[in-house]
Amino acid sequence: TSPVNFTNFVFNEGVPCVNRTNGSVNIISGDITGAVTYANALTSTPVPYTTLNGAGSVPVTGQSDLTGAYTLSGFGSGAYTVTPSKTGDVNVITSFDSARIAQHVVSLISLNSTQLLAADVSNNGSVSSFDAAQIAQYVVSIPNASITGTWKFLPANRVYANVDTNQTNQDYSAILMGEVSGNWVP
Repeated sequence: TSPVNFTNFVFNEGVPCVNRTNGSVNIISGDITGAVTYANALTSTPVPYTTLNGAGSVPVTGQSDLTGAYTLSGFGSGAYTVTPSKTGDVNVITSFDSARIAQHVVSLISLNSTQLLAADVSNNGSVSSFDAAQIAQYVVSIPNASITGTWKFLPANRVYANVDTNQTNQDYSAILMGEVSGNWVP
């Protein structure tokens, strides 16, 4: 909110016959709220410290709290794209995850759709023994071109034509790539 003091007033390039009255201008902007949870868990598990960036006329940024909840505010006019990202909190990627992929490849077990997303560390759209090998290399610190140990989000981002009103329940699911067994802890 900002006060407005009119010193002059011109309408369509002419001075109208009006009385000027000072006042105020209120800029109205909504908030975007939601939660970030771990997609590959048996129970709802929050993903804290996820950064959410809103690209638009006035860039905004926020972070999920310990419960996974976040609020973005202070938006300007026009369209915004909100994109989550996370670094760190990479734990429990083990040879067991690699073995689960190998078992799936030879049809000993079936991985669910979320596990298959986490297993595709080659990022080629399919799961094979190559993904198992890349996770095994990661576990023993052999560098490789996989995305093991990085975070992916569903959806990858959200686009808003404007944020004039509150946008609630704008949730994201996080996947730690390579963590197939679902035992990640924050």
